[in-house]
Amino acid sequence: MAVIESIQQETSEFDGVHFAQERHPGVVLGLTWEQLAVVALGVVFALGGIVLQGRMLIIGIVMLLVCAAVGVIRLQGRSIPEWALLFMRQLVRQASGQLTYRQGVEPGHQLQLVDGEPQAVVLEAGQAAVRDAKGRIKPGAPARLRLPGGADELRLYGLPGGAGFVWDPRTKEASVCAKVLTTRGFELESFDSQEERSLSWGGALAAMGRLPGVVRVQAADQTTLISGSNVLGYYDSKQEGAGIESKTVDPFLDAAFRELMAEAQAMPVHEQWLTIVLSPARIGSQLKSLGGGVPALMDHALKVMSTVEGLLPRSGTRVAAWHSPRSLAGLSRAAFDPDAALMVSSTDPSGAVQGASPNGGGGPMAVEVHAGHMRTDGHMHRTYKVSELPQQLARLGFLDELIFAGDFRHTVSVFMSPVDRSSAMRATKRRMATWRSDSKVMERMDRPPSPEHEQEKDDIEREQGELMKRHAGLEMAVLVTVTGRNESELEAASNEIMTSSITAGCELRPLYLEQDSAFMAAALPFGMVKL
Repeated sequence: MAVIESIQQETSEFDGVHFAQERHPGVVLGLTWEQLAVVALGVVFALGGIVLQGRMLIIGIVMLLVCAAVGVIRLQGRSIPEWALLFMRQLVRQASGQLTYRQGVEPGHQLQLVDGEPQAVVLEAGQAAVRDAKGRIKPGAPARLRLPGGADELRLYGLPGGAGFVWDPRTKEASVCAKVLTTRGFELESFDSQEERSLSWGGALAAMGRLPGVVRVQAADQTTLISGSNVLGYYDSKQEGAGIESKTVDPFLDAAFRELMAEAQAMPVHEQWLTIVLSPARIGSQLKSLGGGVPALMDHALKVMSTVEGLLPRSGTRVAAWHSPRSLAGLSRAAFDPDAALMVSSTDPSGAVQGASPNGGGGPMAVEVHAGHMRTDGHMHRTYKVSELPQQLARLGFLDELIFAGDFRHTVSVFMSPVDRSSAMRATKRRMATWRSDSKVMERMDRPPSPEHEQEKDDIEREQGELMKRHAGLEMAVLVTVTGRNESELEAASNEIMTSSITAGCELRPLYLEQDSAFMAAALPFGMVKL
């Protein structure tokens, strides 16, 4: 059996596959403009010391060495000048009160939806946008989630059929979100089946990247712990709201359910979603033919949604439903307050997901942003970036080490942005030209090339080879958010996720001084990240 598996590994298309090392794009020798400015300042001091001589010469040499060290050294993937700019930005935000948030209470519009398209079911029934006599969409009044920062500008519309449509007037982008399910356990499959599913998933991503207007795809898995006591509390609250005692209806089932919930420990529940982000700037001519504006973009989104439904099944995943404004608000609310996950994910007698009110119900009540974590509604969150994916052989499904890291609240979000093949080829040519110029500079400086520099050449050549084989260009980023009720829980979860990242062959890096924007990108289903 081991021999057969070895042969399969050797003949696999994934044999020897690894990811490129983290890129540090710069002007010269990987140095950014900020770093070059600091080094240039040191050179100015040194030249001044040479001119003035005496003690100033020593001071100039010392300043040159200090500026060179400050400009070249990197900490946590960033140069010291970049950290200084981030720290100054944080101070300015703190002085202007941007690191704290309290949700105001004000009335909002009620968004209603009706039956229609798309073909997949929607996680809410109700009224929706309608079409006029010419078949054009007439959207209703948008809703607002009342989120911190620039995300407060997000507008939620209802598409025909009830699916939610999120419009960001700042970035001029729209997104739709699907609840996805895996039809088979990946780890339980044979190697051949795993390989086939991985190839199908890659093909689906490539196809999605070629869909007109698609600029980003977010695939996320959110782990929530639901204890029996929480379920029992919700069970009792529903009885009080209905004015009925379950023991009077069926005392045997009521007693059995209470006994089962009393013994139940915290159970991990996985919520998976796939967000498609569209940019009207990419499809201006097509939107004009549909009438232009947000209604035309909605019409195009419906076509994209229908296509996505047909792309996924071969990879062992499928679109179970499209999130409505209420269920999107529910996901958003549960991200800030995981205790609300049970309530917003419950269903009414008709099977519709309760969710949360799109007007104000999807945001937090309070937020405090700190350098290394964020506090919201009685919980603490810390977001990491996967700075290095496996540099050695990347086994199929290696991210499951992060997804199933432990029984604590955490979210793993993978962001993928398609890159046009010609643009990707030009980018690799520029990177190779930069690599060669850096090599010449190091040769003139009699500086031996580092292993990282040599590996970068291998990465560029491998990427060029893949593009020549007509593979799709793809920029990718992975964010991981962990949550705890207090500092000790947060640190314990952070240590566990760091340990799991080592097993997966990845390197995690906390996004210091960017925790709020990182959390909004990683834990919310709106694809709010720039690659």
